[in-house]
Amino acid sequence: MITFSFEKDIVRYRSAWEDWKWSIYNHLDPHRILLNIHGFYGCGKREFIRQLLQNHKDISYFSFYGLNNHDALSLFCEQILDNYQANDWNDIAKQYIKLYAFRFHLLILDTENKNEAYDGFINAICKAGVPERTYLADILTESPSVICKPGYIAPRSLVDFMRVIPTLDKAAIVRLHGLTGGIPAVAKELDAALSFDENLKRLLQHGSAFSNLLPKILTRLFRSPDSYHPLMYQIALGKHRVSEIAKAVGFPNNKCDKYLNALIKAGLVETENDRSNGYSRYYLTNSYLNSWYHYIYRNQTLQIMNPQKLFDQVVATVDKKIAIPALHNSCIRYIYNQTNKDRYSLFNFYAKGFTKSLHLKHRDGFKLTFDCVIQKGYQSLLCVFPHSINEKYTKDKMQYYITAAQTYGTLDDDVTLFVFSVNRFSDWCVHQASLYPQLFCVPMERLKY
Repeated sequence: MITFSFEKDIVRYRSAWEDWKWSIYNHLDPHRILLNIHGFYGCGKREFIRQLLQNHKDISYFSFYGLNNHDALSLFCEQILDNYQANDWNDIAKQYIKLYAFRFHLLILDTENKNEAYDGFINAICKAGVPERTYLADILTESPSVICKPGYIAPRSLVDFMRVIPTLDKAAIVRLHGLTGGIPAVAKELDAALSFDENLKRLLQHGSAFSNLLPKILTRLFRSPDSYHPLMYQIALGKHRVSEIAKAVGFPNNKCDKYLNALIKAGLVETENDRSNGYSRYYLTNSYLNSWYHYIYRNQTLQIMNPQKLFDQVVATVDKKIAIPALHNSCIRYIYNQTNKDRYSLFNFYAKGFTKSLHLKHRDGFKLTFDCVIQKGYQSLLCVFPHSINEKYTKDKMQYYITAAQTYGTLDDDVTLFVFSVNRFSDWCVHQASLYPQLFCVPMERLKY
């Protein structure tokens, strides 16, 4: 079993908490920074809290999950109020205010399992008045698109996988990362001491976290989860418009649209506008969802009766269906995080419908090919994504893209070229990147987002 570190998330979250304390200490209007813990399903929110609590005495955590009113009262008094004996939630609220009225305190409440006891505490503390130096934070599950908030816990990156399973080669890491979506709740069953084949067989076992996580999510979210599986399955197969999805599943367009909006609200589906026609296009939020629908959804009998056949099916198709598309998304996240503010504005003009290769022919006969072109005015970002996991850049191949970029524009002024590779670049490629300030050779080791 592998475990991930949340050190960077803790630093970012702790900084936001310190900023909020500073604003109160200096008698400024409290700047209510959103300190909630939120992120995709199974991304490690509670493990993050466990590591956060180890060294921070002014932060507490309490979960109401599975507790009746009496047990919740008793446990809250023991964990938060130093074994104070309370009769009801109003008594607890008064004691809490007494203890924390003059010191900073962050109380993280597990609100994904609300019950009568949780409602009783919230009503009592709101009635009594939350102390000025106390902040109540919730645990929420939402779409990974809100990455700017300090309490966001992201699925683990390719670089995180390289750290926890260093004995595997890069190809295996890319495939396992794509299959699990970087979700610790799924990836926890991996073993750093095992080969890729052995780890893949673990994931594909009937009853594994890989098999069970998505059904559990839909069962918890919806009364009739079977109605949502067909829609997500069609999106995984490559149908991204409402009309295409509705036709495939046999739903009227308005009903399909209603279900898709529910999936978007749950953080399982995201939407982007197609600039060419204004229609929305729908995508699954995480590559694990794609993996599950490609390999488990209609293969559960095969998973039990003939696991070797399922294993062979995954090995034969995982690069094209899962690993390479997930790798491209890692490249896009890198660009989002690395480009400066001016370049970042280019993404207002970017849509997933335009990630298809762009083919142009210059008037002198030279042919240009880029995987993604993002433009605003005279500025352009040209992106070259890995086309295979084992692909390597030679002098001739890199020279082609440099020439293509210079044909498209000016590489030291209005054009920026990003070239991504799973494997290391040759010394010649690195030297060329030093000659052109807007040429970036990005190896897999830098895909930390």
